[in-house]
Amino acid sequence: MGVQSESLLLPRTAVVEFNALARQVQARAERFVQASEGLETTKDETRDVVVLESTLEAVVQSLVACKDSVDQAIDFFMNQKLAMDNSKHDMTEPASMAASSTNEGQANDQPDLTGNDEAITKTGVYATEVESEHEATDASAAQQAENFPKEILLENVNHLMFVIHGIGQHDDFVEKPFDEESRQKGESSNFRELFSTMRDSLFAKEIPLSLEIVPVEWHAQVHKSGADDVFDSICPDDSKMLRGINRRLVMDVLYYSAPKYGQMIIDSVTKQMNDKYNNFKKINPNWTGFISIFAHSLGTLISYDILSHDAGQVGANGVVFHGLAFPVENLFCAGSPVPIFELSRGHLDIHDGKCTGGMRRPKVNHYFNLFHPADPIAYRVEPLINVNMAPYPAVTLEQSDSFKYKTFGEMVQVVDKLTEESKMAKDWMGPRIDFQVRREGWDWFTGDFYAPLSHSVYWSSQDVVTITLMAICRPVVDILTRYIDHKIPLPTLRPRRLVPFTPYKKIKIATTTQVRDGSTGAWHSRAVFLARKRVYFTPSAADVACTKKYSLAFTANSIVEEDASNPRVIRFTADQSDPSSATQTLKCASTTQRQEWMAAMRAALANFQSGKSATTSYVQTHGLDLPSGTDVAFFDAELTSTLQYKWGLFWYNAWYVLTKTSLDCYDTCPAIVNWEHFSLKNVFANPTHGHFRLVNRTGTSVTFKIEEQAQFNAWVEAIKEFENHSLTFEEECN
Repeated sequence: MGVQSESLLLPRTAVVEFNALARQVQARAERFVQASEGLETTKDETRDVVVLESTLEAVVQSLVACKDSVDQAIDFFMNQKLAMDNSKHDMTEPASMAASSTNEGQANDQPDLTGNDEAITKTGVYATEVESEHEATDASAAQQAENFPKEILLENVNHLMFVIHGIGQHDDFVEKPFDEESRQKGESSNFRELFSTMRDSLFAKEIPLSLEIVPVEWHAQVHKSGADDVFDSICPDDSKMLRGINRRLVMDVLYYSAPKYGQMIIDSVTKQMNDKYNNFKKINPNWTGFISIFAHSLGTLISYDILSHDAGQVGANGVVFHGLAFPVENLFCAGSPVPIFELSRGHLDIHDGKCTGGMRRPKVNHYFNLFHPADPIAYRVEPLINVNMAPYPAVTLEQSDSFKYKTFGEMVQVVDKLTEESKMAKDWMGPRIDFQVRREGWDWFTGDFYAPLSHSVYWSSQDVVTITLMAICRPVVDILTRYIDHKIPLPTLRPRRLVPFTPYKKIKIATTTQVRDGSTGAWHSRAVFLARKRVYFTPSAADVACTKKYSLAFTANSIVEEDASNPRVIRFTADQSDPSSATQTLKCASTTQRQEWMAAMRAALANFQSGKSATTSYVQTHGLDLPSGTDVAFFDAELTSTLQYKWGLFWYNAWYVLTKTSLDCYDTCPAIVNWEHFSLKNVFANPTHGHFRLVNRTGTSVTFKIEEQAQFNAWVEAIKEFENHSLTFEEECN
């Protein structure tokens, strides 16, 4: 016995419309075939074909028209299908209600918008959120993880990372004025931009990471000490260029090895990091986070020496170490000559021709030695700590591309398995140190010829940045590792206190402004919206703005009525005393939705007509770069939904917004999906530079600037209207 196909009722008007669309697709497809036949001007398959540009353009245009027709037909069909699927669900309604629905007539026989279809109802229907911070728990992520819940709420992962360059001149490592928008291109800026990109692409959805990257430049001070002038005076005239290269590169190593200049470099790097740390803490009060150092080449030796000596300790060559004012969580050494220097300094335990280790570990919680196999400057560390590690290979970094479609938990599983498999020596204690960068592209074919370039590959390596970011997110990694060790399914990760950005938010003022990225130090254009407790950020105003089709203002004679013939229909007349005021017929997704809209509209009309809500406080948008014909007047909405309005015999979808004084219709709802928010609890304003700095309770901050004085003042006055916040004025530009 064959399977009987299920039958569905399809409105005749829909069949007519679909047939018309089919004929349109056929006609445009035929025009595309005709146009493409004009391309074949010769039968000689061995020759190129000479084609008129106008002919090729006609082919493209006809193909685009054909595609448009197909897309239009698919959209129409899917709407019909969605309506039919939902109508089957609606059969559960009382029989009397279903009967009244079928008596609506042909005009009302059009597809209904129903509450079950996510594709429609989740565009334009927003849950009315309360601004209070609803959380299931106030416990920290680590405390939550003790009972292995299915979801963990994460606080901000705050991190400060110093980046120290190697040999040679690095002007791009010189910190620019805080307010300067232009950034010099170089290893520092490219590296920081790569961090920002990788953070956003791999971590942003699950991990609320606030990473501030601060470069440290030490080369200039040494070379301005007068030593370079002496070097130039002893160079023969015929070799100035080559010896100039020696001065800029090789001499850095010799300078550092000499007590006088070595002391100068150690003092410069130590003082810079301490000063920058103290300044960072000053502008980020109550900051709680970890600190890392990422160093390259000779910078790794400088960092290693600082971190392997106590404050006040004197090194073997007489250099005094004054110590850092903060603990260091991670030390990342890329292209590091530290092992060869430890060997040459005689710091290893070598007896009777055999080395038994002896290399000191730096005083950090986690030490990473990153090297490229062809880098002539870089060496392994582990065999100098434990000689038994010499036969065992370093951990090869996982390709960052393999993480693109993984959750953070899945990334942790990959790295955990990678490092676990590499723990081969039984007497090796603790996490691995040596990590090898993969060969890529031409590197595979050029072998040792790639050596001169391999020493700088770390600045552009996505694999290096990925493992660094994973280490920076260690507080979360450690939590997930407990799940892995106990063989428990990984939890869902979610940033805590994530407050939705919806049309129900009362936005006071909105501006397109410049927001500083702490990872890159660069300023980026963003649309900024000021609400009662928070400031919301979106990439642009276009991500929020919508085109308004019309607005029906409330009057003393406005009336909203139910349609007795259809339990989903609402009839609204803006002014029943005015013969020219047409009645707007709207169809809801369900009877429940109609009840919600009827109650909300009646309440809004009652308040308006009684004088309780005589005005609507629209968003101040001076300085907001809105696309032409759009607005953001839908904020502070009373209710929003995608409804259907009747035009002739057909029903069409539109997004409706009920305000205190009107019913507004937009062509579509705002797709507010890419946004961030920051608390208004602590605000620091700088009138001289137009800066606003927001600092949350864990010390995480964001800075944006409004350079137009009148607009800056408008923001200040708007912030003053809100309660429970601290507004401090400052003059320094940090």
